[in-house]
Amino acid sequence: MRRPTIDGATFQREDVGMMIEEQPIVEATEQAAKSSPLFRLLRYGVRMIAALPVAVLRALLFSAWYLAYSVLCLLRPVVNVLMLGGLIMPLVAFVAFVKPEAANGMPFWVFLLMAAGFVGVSMAYSKFVDWITPPGATDPAERYRPRGR
Repeated sequence: MRRPTIDGATFQREDVGMMIEEQPIVEATEQAAKSSPLFRLLRYGVRMIAALPVAVLRALLFSAWYLAYSVLCLLRPVVNVLMLGGLIMPLVAFVAFVKPEAANGMPFWVFLLMAAGFVGVSMAYSKFVDWITPPGATDPAERYRPRGR
């Protein structure tokens, strides 16, 4: 009679249901017992030498990531000033619409486009900086922002 198997475990039919026969994994323990300590030390040394460049590369990548994040966080208040420019530009567009010679030949809708661009860049920059936040990092410029009252 053929016994059903799943991933190497054989099942045996009993009165109540199916029961799994456990098969010991002998190959791994036999190989560890046969290898010499010198061979294991050599294998460990080769693994360490191979892992060292990967670790250095990861460290450089994470350092650059954290440095870029902190510089971008420090520039966030400067870029947020564009939001104020976006709020002022519709007034300038109104002046250019009423008195076109005050705008030096620029049409009024250019100022409206600038307002939309300023607001869009300001919001997109803040979202981008939030998106690239490294794991476990806090905003270094948070202490300079005004507290809520």
